[in-house]
Amino acid sequence: MKTQAILDKMILVVLNITLWQGRKALKQGDLALNGIDIDKLPPGTLASLGSKRIISPAAVKIFVSLKREALKHCVLSGVRFGGCGYAVPREKVEALGKELKRIKVEFEDAKKQFLSVYHEEVERWVAANPPEWAHIIRASVDSPAHIEKAITFNFAALDIRPPEETDMDGLDTEIDSLYGQLCHEVRVSARHTYENYLVGKQEITHKTLRPIRLIREKLAGLLFLDPLIADTIQVIDDTLTKLPADTNIKGTDLNMVAGLVGRQLANMGRPSASSQTEVSDSDLEEIIVIPEVVIVPETGVVAPISWDF
Repeated sequence: MKTQAILDKMILVVLNITLWQGRKALKQGDLALNGIDIDKLPPGTLASLGSKRIISPAAVKIFVSLKREALKHCVLSGVRFGGCGYAVPREKVEALGKELKRIKVEFEDAKKQFLSVYHEEVERWVAANPPEWAHIIRASVDSPAHIEKAITFNFAALDIRPPEETDMDGLDTEIDSLYGQLCHEVRVSARHTYENYLVGKQEITHKTLRPIRLIREKLAGLLFLDPLIADTIQVIDDTLTKLPADTNIKGTDLNMVAGLVGRQLANMGRPSASSQTEVSDSDLEEIIVIPEVVIVPETGVVAPISWDF
């Protein structure tokens, strides 16, 4: 019953993006052609030769950037589900779809532009490297037709409905894991926010609160996964409403924000020693001590945290 209730409130968004990095395996023959004694190389069980580039990384970085942007929108809207997609609240699917369509158009335009100058990019890369490697680079060049198939951007929205008669009960397990996955994603985002926007700061602007608000929005959309999410949303709201509206945030207010991010959000879903009344030996390893977040008295800046995850 719980599984179906959650499925009724979510859509599975599958993102399928493949990239061509302009790399090829570096073979022993490539080294032999350049006068390197391959007999002196370590055995394959000890080390691998790695790869060689046949084009500049700058020429294909646009595709990496667009993939990263698409993933960001999926992460902000939903939670990773089943290793193949994202569980997205039904009310957010339309907005997410618009963003993914926009990114796909940019992706296809960039692909068309790249293919039109592909051979020029290869020759530019050849000219930028030692001449003795020119024939090795050219011999490894893929055809434009191969690259066109290798660089792809696609996505789909699926309404999941389990078959009525089946012995496979894995869907229940996947659904049960969604809350834990959500907590993990919030913890990662909170740690990134703490380390990149709070540590070492004496004061912050309200713009710095945007990552916290994005976490709140994500949690609000996925509230149907577990009632405990409401408690975290309340903690965020209680903290944000106490902050000054028209001035920068510093002193005790900054320490309060740092505590929200570094204590509550960075440890969401993890049992703490302070929340345990009776602890068994088997549970001991799962319990964490929530770090203290403090403003350094001498400087008034937020102190770093030694993370245990």
